[in-house]
Amino acid sequence: MQMDGSKNLKGGAAAPFYLPQGDECTVFRAAYDNRLPVLLKGPTGCGKTRFVAHMAAELGRPLYTVACHDDLSAADLIGRYLLKGGETIWVDGPLTRAVREGAICYLDEVVEARKDVTVVLHPLTDDRRILPIDRTSEELQAAPGFMLVASYNPGYQNILKTLKPSTRQRFISLEFGFPPPSQEIPVVAHEIGPVRRPGAAPCATCQQAARDEGAGSGGRRFYPSGDLRRHPDRPRHVYRPRHPCRYDRTADR
Repeated sequence: MQMDGSKNLKGGAAAPFYLPQGDECTVFRAAYDNRLPVLLKGPTGCGKTRFVAHMAAELGRPLYTVACHDDLSAADLIGRYLLKGGETIWVDGPLTRAVREGAICYLDEVVEARKDVTVVLHPLTDDRRILPIDRTSEELQAAPGFMLVASYNPGYQNILKTLKPSTRQRFISLEFGFPPPSQEIPVVAHEIGPVRRPGAAPCATCQQAARDEGAGSGGRRFYPSGDLRRHPDRPRHVYRPRHPCRYDRTADR
């Protein structure tokens, strides 16, 4: 489970770079103002996580990010008793901390989590906005500012891993896709930095070609634009130098 400390986006820190494709920022802010949960749908690498981090900073709210997986249970989100110094103490999970602090809790790929997670989310996503904690006999009322955001990739899911209609209808849904070249080039230019900025257009073109090829093969054949800042040399290893838009499949092996 991955959690981003709330202190990183608190206290007027600059918002992470995000280039809006439409009115998603306006919709997100309206959902926040009306205490409504948000569901983000879109393929891997299209900017969902960056968007949430950007909006959390814009709204001045702490952010807890949880990377959901097959073994993630409700107890991982709520908390559990742990032994410390010879005594048993209760330790809040990321969802409970977000509810207490009035933070934004982002559940990335929520459909990957166990089914008991959905049961926990239901009372938080309707007008009650409560989190029952059976083990401590508490019923937490969400603090002002709390917001639940979840995401999933419809293309990677099957009939056994999808959100039930009773869960989906509780959320304001935002659908994300890959930006057109005119928008992706400035994103890539920002991520790769000023030294490599002249190569932004060829890199964006290669990204698009790789996504098109990957869509046909059913696999992920590209690096998200956000990875280019952390790994600026990746494109030269992924694409054959003799042809800037030729994708090298061996790079993923």
